[in-house]
Amino acid sequence: MRAAIPFLRLAAGIKPRVRKAPRPKELVLHTAVAKVLREHARPDWQWTHIGHGEVRDIRTAVKLKRMGQQKGWPDFVLVPPTGQMHCLELKREGEKLTDEQESFQTWCISNAVPHAVAFTQSQALDILDEWQCLRVKLLERTPA
Repeated sequence: MRAAIPFLRLAAGIKPRVRKAPRPKELVLHTAVAKVLREHARPDWQWTHIGHGEVRDIRTAVKLKRMGQQKGWPDFVLVPPTGQMHCLELKREGEKLTDEQESFQTWCISNAVPHAVAFTQSQALDILDEWQCLRVKLLERTPA
């Protein structure tokens, strides 16, 4: 019945509201990348997800800060056997890096630490493929 509402608005002489397709939540991207890494990361690479974005009560936030958690660090940190850290930041489409994330990205670039930002699962897969951290070679994909 919901689909009929725009037609009812048109019949009443009211311009229907155009709705944009919803952007996937960042959590969807995080879990998809983690799944790919769990299933296909090369065994000689180590990786972890750094959880920053969840809503927490003030006591937990204070405790994490006291334990050393810092703003701006990437969502995923990957380390190959060579020991050079690789940083992957995931953002919801249309969102920007925070000031702290930009500062961390700048530090990475100036210190030759690979750092990348992905807004889609396809972009994240391209980055992981470029870094050669997956056991599988991704097929060439044509842009959608």
